[in-house]
Amino acid sequence: MVRMLSKILARLWYALDRRHRLITLRNLEFAYGEAMSPKERERVARQVFFNFLTLFFEALVMLLLPLPALQRKVIVIGAENAEEAWKLQKGMLAIVAHAGNWELTGMVYGMSYHPLAIVARRHDNPVINRIIRFLRERGGNQMVPKQGGLKAIISRLKKNQIVGMAIDQNTTTKGGVLVDFFGRRARTTPIAAILARRFGTPVLPVLSRRLPDGKHLVYIHPPLPMEITADPEADIRRHVQLQSVAIEAWVRTCPEQWLWLHKRWKNQYPELYKNLS
Repeated sequence: MVRMLSKILARLWYALDRRHRLITLRNLEFAYGEAMSPKERERVARQVFFNFLTLFFEALVMLLLPLPALQRKVIVIGAENAEEAWKLQKGMLAIVAHAGNWELTGMVYGMSYHPLAIVARRHDNPVINRIIRFLRERGGNQMVPKQGGLKAIISRLKKNQIVGMAIDQNTTTKGGVLVDFFGRRARTTPIAAILARRFGTPVLPVLSRRLPDGKHLVYIHPPLPMEITADPEADIRRHVQLQSVAIEAWVRTCPEQWLWLHKRWKNQYPELYKNLS
């Protein structure tokens, strides 16, 4: 019933929301070029809308379903990578992408292993912000505000806690570094790389995917290597590029489940998003 409703609403949303439809299609063409045909881009774009609506309905389930039942919905692979990193007593940075159901997999990991400190922007609507906060903290995780949250992040790392942050969205020219993403230059936050270089904190890509049977997979990669030289900027840029490579590789395995509705390349290629309305 929920799946059918999601399909109907996704078709309607795709037909009526010209702005996000064009953003998605242009992003796919920009990223894949001739490797993805117009017909395939259309198919993937429609599936992106469906998956995002599915995420909305799954969020309702996350608010209401007993926690043990939610745990049974998630399969964790690579938990030993996180455990080994955590034993270093330097905290851990889990870099995530807006793929699959990143909210559910983060909740279940926090319940099953170690609570997370989730770095996120406050929503402008206070009611929605309270709902999101309840959702993210229901399983024992806590939220750290993205704006002005650096001191809180460092404090948690010094206490050997795990901090989760999404790194796959566009960031400001001042706050980001340029790395390749799908062969295109994209502004990306360097915070995880900066902290890794300064404190020796391990950085692990933690990525999720919705499975055909309705369950969810979260895959925890080994720590990304941090090479320290006499050039800090080069070290940080190199590490951010490794982060970007890990995200891209995951998205390529199932592009339908990534958030292509976002203007990922708007800083460097503003012309890509002209005439959307």
